[in-house]
Parts: sequence; structure tokens; C-alpha cells
Amino acid sequence: MLILLLAYSILQTGQSEAGPIPASIELRDVASYDGQNSQRSLANVVWSCLSTILLCTWVAVHPNVHFRAEKHNQGWFKKWLWDPLHEAFTYKLPLFLWALLVPEYILAWAVRQYLQAGVISKQVPGWTRTHGHFMIMGGFHLFRLPADAPSVPIPLKSSKLSAFSVSTGHHSRRDEVPVCPLQFTDVPVDILEILAPTETELKDRGKSDALTKIIVLFQTLWFVIQCIARGTQHLPLTELEVVTLAYAALNLFIYVFWWDKPQNVECPIRVYKTSTASHKESGEKAKEWGEGWASRWSWMLIEYTTGAQDSYVTISEQRSIPMFWSGRSGNDLQGIAGVGTSLLGSAFGAIHCIAWSSEYPSRSELLLWRVSCIAMIVVPFMVLIVCAATITGENEEKGWSGWIKFTMGIMAIICIFLLILSAWLYIASRIATLVIAFTTLRSLPPAAFTTVNWTTFIPHI
Repeated sequence: MLILLLAYSILQTGQSEAGPIPASIELRDVASYDGQNSQRSLANVVWSCLSTILLCTWVAVHPNVHFRAEKHNQGWFKKWLWDPLHEAFTYKLPLFLWALLVPEYILAWAVRQYLQAGVISKQVPGWTRTHGHFMIMGGFHLFRLPADAPSVPIPLKSSKLSAFSVSTGHHSRRDEVPVCPLQFTDVPVDILEILAPTETELKDRGKSDALTKIIVLFQTLWFVIQCIARGTQHLPLTELEVVTLAYAALNLFIYVFWWDKPQNVECPIRVYKTSTASHKESGEKAKEWGEGWASRWSWMLIEYTTGAQDSYVTISEQRSIPMFWSGRSGNDLQGIAGVGTSLLGSAFGAIHCIAWSSEYPSRSELLLWRVSCIAMIVVPFMVLIVCAATITGENEEKGWSGWIKFTMGIMAIICIFLLILSAWLYIASRIATLVIAFTTLRSLPPAAFTTVNWTTFIPHI
């Protein structure tokens, strides 16, 4: 909404305000500015950037299954208006804002799920990475059958009866009681082989197919190619185009890691237990946050930044899978995911430096842009150091020397302290670059409206 309001105000006032553009050059003029290239309008620039950003922050995100218990005998107002709006503002909008303000975190989430899905797919015969993604994203949900529903326990390969069952008679699904999402370790491999759909069936549950993803990828790549072409012809990029280029480059990696993950699945597969059967979450007991508010929030900031927050969640107590859940992977996988995404996060900030020496309407906007660029490079790099220290500290078998571990530990402590102090600066920098990207549209250099002369890339015969 903030982006749309800013775009509307710029489009209303951008052409009427005085700027460095000569009076003889109209934004809608299709005549050539330099005798060879045609002109593009401000509306063209804004629309191209906004559509690409929307693809990168809304369409590219593959959320987990947000389970909602079915409600019966609802009025039309709640069913068709209130519930969809409530879902949009409490789940989809926060996820969109995360992708808009902290796209590196979305990438880190995608990488963790990709690595964990690969681990899971190797443990079940016939499973692919798509199955692993579906398991992690909350695709299997435990339900209890009604007390009077006839059922039969599912036997394991060892002929031992499992706690899971199948209904053998008629019962109303309205009387089934949702319990909690299931983790991979909660269900025996034998049961998963029986209950899991095929890869084709899982992809059919998603709201997009390979063709849709390819179209989005081509549109994003086309924007990147246009930016590169403008650079080769020494045509300036607007700050809005630089911001969009950074989103496009980062989201290409998000698409790669989530390519096999079903998108926008809303209904999980029901796994049944009888009304009298108990359910106890397998694996280690979830950790607990500190008691003091200061240490609690500081530690939460560190754990969420490095992607270790899943260790503090008890899935059996959740109505739905957490928004950024990627499974309780080992510190090694978390460290690898953190190092790679932090490095890409710093590169994301470095792309904004393309506009380091651009013409700005005021010096304050120039200084604020440069400070924001530095913050967006340095903060992810500090996260990289913390993740690298985690890897060196956990991998005893790799024989890291004592002084390397000691040095990395000291650097990690310093970076953690700085992260606690500067986390707000990163968010402020992201907001500042978005705002400046629109405010600078009020006064652009004439060359910014010149389109690329594509004929120069075609060899003359």
C-alpha cells in the first residue's frame, strides 16, 4: 500500500514539477532525444518496476500450509468477506511485508527448506524433494476420528500395529477433530509410504505449475537484461530500477530453491488416530526462551536471524505450522544456509551501490541512500560471520585449529552485540531506499527517459 501511494503521488506530480529535464522534452514524447533512441514515460518506468517487485515479493513466495479448521453453517458475510480479509491481513500481508523489507530472510528460509527437504527425501523410498517440501510445509495434519467411528490400525512392515488408523465405516467428516501438524519424525516411514501422494499429485495441489514459474522467471530476467543493456549504452538507471534490480537478482535464487515446493497449498492431507489414542511429539524437547525480557528479546533476535527459531517451537501445541518453519535441522545445515544467504544478502545491498553516484534532487537523499547501502551490506555480513562461527564450532571432526575457533568465536560475539544494536538500522535502511526510490522520480536526468537502442546489439551485415 505504501508503494502504491508513493507511485500515485509521483505520477500525479512528477510531470508538473520543474527538474533537470528540458522543457522541450515531454515524458510522453515518442520523438528521439538523441536522434537514435525513443523516449519512455515516467508511467512506463513505474509500472515496469512495480510489476517486477510484485512478482518478486508476492508471487515468488511459497508459503507453508496455513491450516484453518473448517467452519460450518457460516453466514455469507463471514464466509465470503470476513474470513478472506482476516486471512489476507493476518497471514498473507505480514508475509508480503517480510519479503518486501527483508528479502534475504525469505531466501534463507527457502534454502533451509531446500536442504531439509533433500535430507527427508532420501529417508523414504520413492520420495522426491517435492515430498520433502510437502512434509516440511505442514502437508500432513493429524485428526482424531469420532468416538463412534469404526477404524482399523495401520500395520507396519514388522507386523506391529501403529498408532495411526484408517476409517472402515461411515462417519461425518464434520466430527473429525484437528489436532496438530505432523513432523517427519512423528510418522513412521511405512505409514508415509502408504499415505503420501505421488509427485504429480502433490504438484497438482499447488496453485502454480512449471509454465507459470517459467513465465515469471522470463519476465524477471527480461528486466535484468534491460538494466544490463542500459549500462552498456551508458544510460542511467533510476533509483527505483536499481531497487527492482536488486529484488529481481535475489528472487531468482528464491525461485531456484523453491522450484519443487508446491505453492499456496491450503488443505493438508489428513492422518488419523482414534479418539482414545494419545499423541506425543517425537524428537528432542523444544528449548525455552530466557526469562528476563532483555535476554529473551536479544536471544530471539539472534535465533531468528540465524534461522534457529524452530528449536523453540513445540509443533504438537500448534494449530498450524509456523509461518517460517523449516524443520529442526542440525546446526551444520543452519550454518551452511546462513553463510550462503548472508553472502547473497550483502550482494543484494551492494547492487544498490549502482546508484551511488547518480544525480539526486537533494544532498540529504544522496547521503541517506549511501548510508543505507552501507548498512544493507554490513549487517548481512555480520550474520555471515556468526553462521561461519557456528559451523567451525560444531564440526569437531573437521579438525579446525584452536586459534581459528577462538578467533571466530570472538568475532561472532562482537557481531552478535553489533547486531543487537543495529538490527533496527537495517529495517530503516530498507524503508529509506524504497521511499527514496520514489521521491527521486520527481527530478530525473533527461537520459533516464531514453530507451535502449536494441539495434546496436545486432551485428550489421
